[in-house]
Amino acid sequence: MEKPTLLTSELVFRGFFDVQQDLLQRENGHKHSYLHFVLPLDAAVVLAETPDGQLVLNREYRHATGKYLLGCPGGTLNPNEDPLTGGTRELLEETGYTSDDITLLGCAYPFPALCNQKIYYLSAKNAYLKAAPHRDPFELIDIELKTEKQLRKEIAEGAIVDGLLLTALFLKKLKE
Repeated sequence: MEKPTLLTSELVFRGFFDVQQDLLQRENGHKHSYLHFVLPLDAAVVLAETPDGQLVLNREYRHATGKYLLGCPGGTLNPNEDPLTGGTRELLEETGYTSDDITLLGCAYPFPALCNQKIYYLSAKNAYLKAAPHRDPFELIDIELKTEKQLRKEIAEGAIVDGLLLTALFLKKLKE
């Protein structure tokens, strides 16, 4: 399968994420300018479930949408941080919950047309409240506990959720 040749690459913005513009060329000579985000770190999200079958979910303000979206706790991994360690840390920081039974469901590139970031999807069974959340100053999050049945019903009825939550639910179903 053909892979285009990278002719030039220019960093056009540096910040929380970088924006890079590449000039690609196919074997037939066709050239294409490609703009994409470069994130230096991957991330982990956690589909946590309490012993009584409640999912621990975030309703978090996502400024790009202007809405609060229902999703999984999670965030960026620290440099060289194992996804299980990072996911456990993020779960505790954002929700106050933790688990002694966290496993990897899978990983995916959620937006590969524009971004290189890989997301690790974790399952946390028997999650329990350990402490008060310790969030970043601009993490606007409310915690919601719902059964998977309640959540699936809401999604089927048109509730708008973070796409990472949908992927986590899908990967969980594959492991059952």
